[in-house]
Amino acid sequence: MNLADRLRELAKRLPPGASLTLTRDGLLGLATEHGDPDQPLGRPDFTIAELAARFYRSPSTVRGWCERGRFEGAYKLNGRDWRIPPAGVDAFLAEQRGEHTVTPLGSWRLVGRAGVARP
Repeated sequence: MNLADRLRELAKRLPPGASLTLTRDGLLGLATEHGDPDQPLGRPDFTIAELAARFYRSPSTVRGWCERGRFEGAYKLNGRDWRIPPAGVDAFLAEQRGEHTVTPLGSWRLVGRAGVARP
């Protein structure tokens, strides 16, 4: 049974006119319960606390890294809590190992000012 069939079955159990709030975890659970094994699910985005434990740093340090743009694709969930995608963590680790360089945010300002003559 695929995901569409599972959702259809769930909808048939609801009374007419009813609505349903399905959490992200609930939807992922439905998708993996009888999902297609050929389609792997991606890892969920990391929280500040998870990365702080992983890197042996304080949460405020990891939060500062997010605010300075050290993690590609990091975003605030509901305008409050940071979430960092696994690809952003991988890029951060690659940068730390010196595998590739990431242009820091705001470096365009330095380039723009280089051509400006100062009195």
